[in-house]
Amino acid sequence: MRAKLYDRVQTLIDVPADFDNIVIPKDTQGTIIECYQHPEGYAIDLAIPNAHLVGGFTYKNVVLTPEKFKVVSYAQSIRE
Repeated sequence: MRAKLYDRVQTLIDVPADFDNIVIPKDTQGTIIECYQHPEGYAIDLAIPNAHLVGGFTYKNVVLTPEKFKVVSYAQSIRE
């Protein structure tokens, strides 16, 4: 099943960040915020744990193809 807007996902590989030199570790979770059809891809906001920040996370936006993540929970408002 194709992923949809606002689905929660988990990365299956280490992902290089698009705008800096960090590598986002495998198993990082995030939310799909845009879906692309040709070619299939998804803009995902990933939540990276960071104990030094007030909220406990820093966020990175990456574009991933479907084989680089799995859906861990589907957005209920979209499925109903």
